[in-house]
Amino acid sequence: MRTTAPAAFRPITVHAADPANLRVGARIIECPTCVDGSRVGYIGGPNTLAVRITGVPRAGEWTLTVVYETEQPRTLKLAVDGGPVRELHLAGARSWLIPVRVSVRLRLPKGACWIRFFNDTGSAPDINTVTVG
Repeated sequence: MRTTAPAAFRPITVHAADPANLRVGARIIECPTCVDGSRVGYIGGPNTLAVRITGVPRAGEWTLTVVYETEQPRTLKLAVDGGPVRELHLAGARSWLIPVRVSVRLRLPKGACWIRFFNDTGSAPDINTVTVG
């Protein structure tokens, strides 16, 4: 009996400004140094960004990499499908024009999910892309 190895997983990248994402109060901002020339900003307080991730081949721990920009240290909170909140304290590159990456391990379901980005107690950094790998 011959078995074949599963196909290699291709990372899933979603642009924060993708029209399929949900923005409540958050806005698309032009950004010459960002992927596709824009990012999502004004996240914080009541304003949120929810990114739809599809094609996760199996439930389990995955690495989520967020490309963001900020001029001063800010807190970014995230939750998968309304689950527990993860809080990241991010310094950034101290510039709105220098993208920075942060990676965190998250439990994701198989198939599709929503990842909500917010900061209910202050301003969050602007987000450019989100990658699951």
